[in-house]
Amino acid sequence: MYRETFALIDLAALTQNVKALHDQLADHVQLMATVKADAYGHGVIPVSKTILAAGADQLGVATVEEAIELREAGIQAPILVYGAMPHKAAKEIIHHDLMQTVFTDEDCDALQKAAMTLGKKARVHVKIDTGMNRLGVKSDEEIFSLFEHINQAAMMEIVGAFTHFTSSDEPIVKLEDSLTESQRLRFLAIMAQVKAKYQENWRLHASSSAGMLRDQRYHLDMVRPGISLYGYYPSPYFGQHVKLEPVMTLKTHVVRVHTIDSGEAVSYGCTYVAKKKEVIATLPIGYADGIPRGLSNRGSVSIRGQKAPIVGRVCMDQMMVLVTEIEGVATGDEAVIYGQNHHVGASLEEAAKTLETITYELLCRVSKRIPRVYDNVVKNV
Repeated sequence: MYRETFALIDLAALTQNVKALHDQLADHVQLMATVKADAYGHGVIPVSKTILAAGADQLGVATVEEAIELREAGIQAPILVYGAMPHKAAKEIIHHDLMQTVFTDEDCDALQKAAMTLGKKARVHVKIDTGMNRLGVKSDEEIFSLFEHINQAAMMEIVGAFTHFTSSDEPIVKLEDSLTESQRLRFLAIMAQVKAKYQENWRLHASSSAGMLRDQRYHLDMVRPGISLYGYYPSPYFGQHVKLEPVMTLKTHVVRVHTIDSGEAVSYGCTYVAKKKEVIATLPIGYADGIPRGLSNRGSVSIRGQKAPIVGRVCMDQMMVLVTEIEGVATGDEAVIYGQNHHVGASLEEAAKTLETITYELLCRVSKRIPRVYDNVVKNV
């Protein structure tokens, strides 16, 4: 590692987060850890192995490709593909023993055909659209028809049914009147009718991190936490009773320290002009590494435990920070871009708030050219 710019992944913190979340669940409720998008930028293989060792029951991903990557790494835990099914991947889905989300007859027909060819049953979770209007089967008539279609397919097995909440991270004013509660009631009502008809006991699930931390009534038979695994709360309104630790700390180091005079500008477009003599430090990290250009003149990092504001525009590979008030900054000093809470000025939540986005996006932005370095020391949890 020559650039000394890397993301430190604290697997002990990850383990603690999994256990803290698992402690919120009743004995019958399973935890499906969401590891899509390369485990939110943390590195899907080491993260998945750690999560499973810490007590997660299943894994959830967005695409067939992501699921196959896990299988090829030797992970044998149950894996659900959340996304729409590419019909041409039907044989691969069954061959790799994946659970696939379905919501159309065509999905089922493709899987049934592949299953007949391979002589191995296809296992599916049926997606019910209760208001997200993204994926899923929606009307009562369509829902009953789809379940009947699957029931007639000899080589298909339903192992679960699920929905997804639209607003479970919103403030709780009156729980009974919330859209989340309406979705829960809608989902449970229709599934009660379907299960009664077929005398089946499929595993039902609806909650990502927000629904899980919002209220236990949303746990159902399984929860699907994502962002909370990685140390961040999905909402500022609830969930803080569960202790979570950020898993990723993004670090670089100072490559130049120099003084500029009053009236001198920094970076492209001269958007920062010094009003007095200032000390500027250059960091070898930029928007190609996942640092949003929108943090130009608005974000900050941590150097020597103190806040160093970003000045001038963030460049593709570099950015500059103001260190006038930080005594003794020198070439080689560590700079923390995002990190755990003890790093003043390096808060992912603050950066997300500044950019009017969410922590999920900023974690996923950290690019592949940033090496992930894994700290395997497991704390006593």
